[in-house]
Amino acid sequence: MKLCCCSRSYAHAFHSGDLTQLEWIDRCAELGLDGVDLAASHFPRTDFDYLAQLKKLCVDRGLTIAAMSLDDAFGGGDDIDAQAARFASWVAHAADLGAPLVRFSVDAATGSPGIAWRELIRGLKHVSAVAKERNVTLALQMRSGSQVASPADGKRALKEADSAWLRCTITLNELEPSSMEAWYPLLDQAVIVVANEGGSPASALGELNSARFIGFVSLDAPLADPQQNEAALADLRAKLTAALV
Repeated sequence: MKLCCCSRSYAHAFHSGDLTQLEWIDRCAELGLDGVDLAASHFPRTDFDYLAQLKKLCVDRGLTIAAMSLDDAFGGGDDIDAQAARFASWVAHAADLGAPLVRFSVDAATGSPGIAWRELIRGLKHVSAVAKERNVTLALQMRSGSQVASPADGKRALKEADSAWLRCTITLNELEPSSMEAWYPLLDQAVIVVANEGGSPASALGELNSARFIGFVSLDAPLADPQQNEAALADLRAKLTAALV
């Protein structure tokens, strides 16, 4: 397993103007991370010249672009076709950057749950087809209160969307011993793991290692103080090292 950081972890520094996206990449290199997870909200622009500069900086700093993470949830009450078109533009940006994954979650249902689910699956099939054309894999993250909140929801969504370009994100903090059995069917579909607030159970990393997960673990924890972020990264790195022994 490899360690990266989502730029959402430094959201306060971005918002205050203390960091730009390029400066944050430099900081990730200074911290000795393996890669970066780029939140869509932190792109100052997405023209080709800027994306080329961003990709070149990551290459020069020895950082892998592990994923691009979308901030807006997919599905829900708005026109699914309009949402899919916006989603497709980020898939194109990810392809230009060489990012292998686009990480996202879905929204809560509005109106009829049956119709909302039907439209969600239709939308997932559409964006998965776009992702296939661009050779970018989509990583669906389960989120409390959304249409895909549980491992069972995730399994159903992946089955009904039926695309090899749609896989899942595992949230490390949810892999408690009491719930591990529910997650087992999704472990072989996981392409990235996210650690957020509340600490990361070392036992969960051990389970992932046993399941032969070798991808990125991304810290996505928007803490107010950059020193807190870096302490969280150090803690996560220590647990990763221990799990791999």
